Amino acid sequence: MLKIILLIMSLFIAACSTDPEPFNYGKDQCENCKMTIMDNKFGGEIITTKGKIFKFDAIECMVNFVKQGKINDNEVNKYLVIDASKGGTFIDAKNATYLISENFPSPMGADLSAYSNRSDAEGFQKNYQGELKTWDEILTKFKLK
Repeated sequence: MLKIILLIMSLFIAACSTDPEPFNYGKDQCENCKMTIMDNKFGGEIITTKGKIFKFDAIECMVNFVKQGKINDNEVNKYLVIDASKGGTFIDAKNATYLISENFPSPMGADLSAYSNRSDAEGFQKNYQGELKTWDEILTKFKLK
Protein backbone atom coordinates (compact mmCIF):
# COMPACT_ATOMS: atom_id res chain seq x y z
CA MET A 1 0.00 0.00 0.00
CA LEU A 2 2.84 2.38 0.84
CA LYS A 3 4.38 1.75 -2.61
CA ILE A 4 1.10 2.72 -4.29
CA ILE A 5 0.84 5.93 -2.26
CA LEU A 6 4.45 6.84 -3.08
CA LEU A 7 3.86 6.11 -6.77
CA ILE A 8 0.75 8.32 -6.84
CA MET A 9 2.59 11.11 -5.03
CA SER A 10 5.56 10.96 -7.41
CA LEU A 11 3.23 11.08 -10.43
CA PHE A 12 1.44 14.09 -8.96
CA ILE A 13 4.71 15.90 -8.32
CA ALA A 14 6.00 15.09 -11.83
CA ALA A 15 2.75 16.32 -13.38
CA CYS A 16 3.17 19.71 -11.69
CA SER A 17 6.79 20.25 -12.70
CA THR A 18 7.82 23.75 -13.74
CA ASP A 19 11.00 22.62 -15.49
CA PRO A 20 11.30 23.00 -19.26
CA GLU A 21 11.09 19.90 -21.39
CA PRO A 22 13.89 19.66 -23.97
CA PHE A 23 12.72 19.68 -27.58
CA ASN A 24 12.81 16.44 -29.50
CA TYR A 25 13.95 18.07 -32.75
CA GLY A 26 12.38 16.61 -35.85
CA LYS A 27 9.54 15.07 -33.82
CA ASP A 28 7.94 17.68 -31.52
CA GLN A 29 5.26 19.84 -33.06
CA CYS A 30 4.57 23.55 -32.51
CA GLU A 31 1.40 24.06 -30.48
CA ASN A 32 0.43 27.09 -32.57
CA CYS A 33 1.32 26.41 -36.22
CA LYS A 34 1.66 22.59 -35.99
CA MET A 35 5.01 22.61 -37.82
CA THR A 36 7.74 20.22 -36.69
CA ILE A 37 10.31 21.87 -34.42
CA MET A 38 13.63 21.69 -36.28
CA ASP A 39 15.98 24.57 -35.46
CA ASN A 40 17.75 24.65 -32.07
CA LYS A 41 18.31 28.45 -32.26
CA PHE A 42 14.60 29.29 -32.06
CA GLY A 43 11.50 28.37 -30.11
CA GLY A 44 9.83 28.63 -26.78
CA GLU A 45 7.75 26.92 -24.14
CA ILE A 46 4.91 27.97 -21.93
CA ILE A 47 4.69 26.08 -18.66
CA THR A 48 1.34 26.45 -16.93
CA THR A 49 0.74 26.69 -13.20
CA LYS A 50 -0.48 23.08 -13.40
CA GLY A 51 2.72 21.91 -15.13
CA LYS A 52 1.37 21.52 -18.67
CA ILE A 53 3.96 22.38 -21.32
CA PHE A 54 3.19 23.99 -24.68
CA LYS A 55 6.05 23.90 -27.21
CA PHE A 56 6.62 26.38 -30.03
CA ASP A 57 8.98 26.39 -33.01
CA ALA A 58 9.37 30.18 -32.90
CA ILE A 59 8.94 32.95 -30.36
CA GLU A 60 6.35 34.58 -32.60
CA CYS A 61 4.25 31.38 -32.47
CA MET A 62 4.33 31.46 -28.67
CA VAL A 63 3.30 35.14 -28.61
CA ASN A 64 0.55 34.53 -31.19
CA PHE A 65 -0.75 31.59 -29.13
CA VAL A 66 -1.24 33.96 -26.19
CA LYS A 67 -2.56 36.76 -28.42
CA GLN A 68 -5.25 34.42 -29.79
CA GLY A 69 -6.48 33.76 -26.24
CA LYS A 70 -5.50 30.07 -26.22
CA ILE A 71 -4.11 30.60 -22.72
CA ASN A 72 -4.55 33.32 -20.12
CA ASP A 73 -1.56 34.99 -18.50
CA ASN A 74 -2.83 33.99 -15.04
CA GLU A 75 -2.51 30.31 -16.08
CA VAL A 76 1.18 30.72 -17.01
CA ASN A 77 3.95 29.87 -14.58
CA LYS A 78 6.82 30.48 -17.04
CA TYR A 79 7.43 31.84 -20.50
CA LEU A 80 10.67 30.38 -21.82
CA VAL A 81 12.55 31.00 -25.07
CA ILE A 82 15.57 29.40 -26.70
CA ASP A 83 18.82 31.38 -26.45
CA ALA A 84 19.94 31.69 -30.09
CA SER A 85 23.58 31.96 -29.01
CA LYS A 86 23.40 28.71 -27.00
CA GLY A 87 21.25 26.45 -29.18
CA GLY A 88 18.66 24.40 -27.33
CA THR A 89 19.08 26.29 -24.03
CA PHE A 90 15.93 27.72 -22.45
CA ILE A 91 15.96 31.13 -20.77
CA ASP A 92 13.30 33.24 -19.05
CA ALA A 93 11.46 35.12 -21.81
CA LYS A 94 10.79 38.11 -19.56
CA ASN A 95 14.51 38.66 -18.91
CA ALA A 96 15.79 37.95 -22.42
CA THR A 97 17.01 40.49 -24.96
CA TYR A 98 15.52 40.08 -28.42
CA LEU A 99 16.88 40.82 -31.88
CA ILE A 100 14.65 41.44 -34.86
CA SER A 101 16.78 41.04 -38.00
CA GLU A 102 15.78 39.97 -41.48
CA ASN A 103 19.38 38.79 -41.86
CA PHE A 104 18.78 36.18 -39.11
CA PRO A 105 15.35 34.76 -40.05
CA SER A 106 13.28 32.77 -37.58
CA PRO A 107 11.12 29.81 -38.67
CA MET A 108 7.84 31.73 -38.96
CA GLY A 109 9.09 34.93 -40.56
CA ALA A 110 9.13 37.48 -37.74
CA ASP A 111 12.97 37.38 -37.78
CA LEU A 112 12.94 37.19 -33.99
CA SER A 113 15.66 35.64 -31.84
CA ALA A 114 16.36 35.73 -28.09
CA TYR A 115 19.51 36.01 -25.94
CA SER A 116 20.17 35.55 -22.25
CA ASN A 117 22.18 38.76 -22.01
CA ARG A 118 22.37 42.03 -23.88
CA SER A 119 26.03 41.63 -24.86
CA ASP A 120 25.29 38.38 -26.76
CA ALA A 121 22.36 40.11 -28.49
CA GLU A 122 24.61 43.05 -29.39
CA GLY A 123 27.16 40.64 -30.88
CA PHE A 124 24.49 39.11 -33.11
CA GLN A 125 23.22 42.59 -33.96
CA LYS A 126 26.73 43.58 -35.05
CA ASN A 127 26.80 40.62 -37.45
CA TYR A 128 23.17 40.64 -38.62
CA GLN A 129 22.01 44.26 -38.04
CA GLY A 130 18.44 44.77 -36.80
CA GLU A 131 16.93 46.18 -33.64
CA LEU A 132 17.10 45.06 -30.02
CA LYS A 133 13.94 44.73 -27.94
CA THR A 134 12.83 43.75 -24.44
CA TRP A 135 10.02 41.30 -23.63
CA ASP A 136 7.58 44.16 -23.05
CA GLU A 137 8.54 45.74 -26.38
CA ILE A 138 7.98 42.39 -28.13
CA LEU A 139 4.52 42.11 -26.54
CA THR A 140 3.73 45.66 -27.63
CA LYS A 141 4.96 44.96 -31.17
CA PHE A 142 2.65 41.94 -31.35
CA LYS A 143 -0.17 43.97 -29.69
CA LEU A 144 -0.35 42.10 -26.39
CA LYS A 145 0.18 45.12 -24.17
